[in-house]
Amino acid sequence: MIRISSQQVFSGGINRLQDLNSGLNKTSEQVSTGKRVNRPSDDPVAAARILKLDQELGRVSTYQRNAQLADNRLKQQESTLGSAIDVIQRVRELTVQAGSGSLSANDRQSIASELKERLGQLANIANTQDASGEYIFSGFQGNQEAFAKNVSGDWVYQGDEGQRMLEIDEGVTVPISDHGKGIFVDVASANPTFFAEASRGNASSAQISTGMVVDQDQFNAAFANSQADYVVEINAGQYEITERNGDGTVLATGTFTSGEPIAFNGMQFEVYGNPQDGDSFTLKTTEKQSIFTGIEKLIYGLENEVKGPARASVTDFDPTPGGTLYLNGEALGPFAAGDTMADLADSINGNAALSEQGISATMDGTELVIASKGRDIALSATDPDDSTTQTFDGDLVVTGAKAGDLDVANGVLEANYKGGQEAYEDLIATSLANLDNGQESIVLKQTELGGRMNAVESTQKFLEDSSVYSNEIRSQLQDVDYAEAISNLSFQSFVLQAAQQSFAQASQLSLFDRL
Repeated sequence: MIRISSQQVFSGGINRLQDLNSGLNKTSEQVSTGKRVNRPSDDPVAAARILKLDQELGRVSTYQRNAQLADNRLKQQESTLGSAIDVIQRVRELTVQAGSGSLSANDRQSIASELKERLGQLANIANTQDASGEYIFSGFQGNQEAFAKNVSGDWVYQGDEGQRMLEIDEGVTVPISDHGKGIFVDVASANPTFFAEASRGNASSAQISTGMVVDQDQFNAAFANSQADYVVEINAGQYEITERNGDGTVLATGTFTSGEPIAFNGMQFEVYGNPQDGDSFTLKTTEKQSIFTGIEKLIYGLENEVKGPARASVTDFDPTPGGTLYLNGEALGPFAAGDTMADLADSINGNAALSEQGISATMDGTELVIASKGRDIALSATDPDDSTTQTFDGDLVVTGAKAGDLDVANGVLEANYKGGQEAYEDLIATSLANLDNGQESIVLKQTELGGRMNAVESTQKFLEDSSVYSNEIRSQLQDVDYAEAISNLSFQSFVLQAAQQSFAQASQLSLFDRL
């Protein structure tokens, strides 16, 4: 016979009630949290898998934020470039308008004024900032404006060539920025050209103009020969031009006057202000130029290029016997000793081929003026078919060339005299070509951005699918079955209530009741 003490009855009943209450609390927690596994002890195997899935979902969430950031940056950049194209298109319309032969000088000045406004607008677009205040086209130099004016008032690039990358999935990175140098600066030029800038070490605030190529043939020949940059230095009221990084040989010199054009190797520019002795300015030759420089040169041409016929003034003419000159490929002469400018004029006016070209010669005081209504004037003291053979000797000085006058006695044997009208038309044609090149550079970048955005979009879709799949697996492991849990909760509540009632009755039994 087994004897059961009252202590055992009470202990067993309490333990049973505690077990039932613990099970009820666990089920109640599952119902309230919606989770089947609230702690590792609930299901160690499932808890381990849930932890790994949580880590995976955290990784996916980070990549989704990165992908969204990349998408926002790329869309902002694409929108900004679209605005830049709109400005360039307006500049192009103004350029076409400027090419009209019916415009007056005031009309051209009005167009130049609007072009300046559009240039500033383009600079503001290129200096667009993102939500954090960083300049999107400055490369790694996000706190530095992409474009700013130098001492001469020209827009120059200030950033670096860095490109920011962002990881949007494991092993998948996408560029989220592009530097302005590649988009706005490294643009193919219609012809070799140059841009001018003041040296940073100058003692004064003297400026150099944007300038322009006024004799493309002469500039092209010099560029093809050396592709050198040049330095213009001011000393004692004189300017000297030397080759940058050269041996110091003076290539050209002359009297300096502030604001007066300086011509060299087909280039024309001006230095303004009061430069101190030793101040220098750099002429950088290039086959590329920025969109800003192209517009600046267009503005310079509209403000400085005078439309008119080509003119060449003969100021000294004293041929040796038998000398022959060539004017636009037509032979003039041979001349005799003692021939004068009047004889040269007769030779020009008596040439039927030159007359058909609209070229004529008239005396203006002591000078002979050669004028062309529609074409440039090319004078040469050498045979056009053999430039090594000099066909004219004696004294001959012809002025009026935009770059390099003819002076036979000093070894200059040929020169081109461009008409303002033709130079102006060349300016318009070159500007249009440069604008098209600039627009193409931006469109190509937009195309590249489109490819990146497609890649980001595909990655976002993949990350979304991955997140949905991982959440689904985690739900299967962790989420509670509410129908089953509520049913268990009701049953456990019933069992606990019955146990409590049974224990209450059993606890009232006592041996003293039998005495």
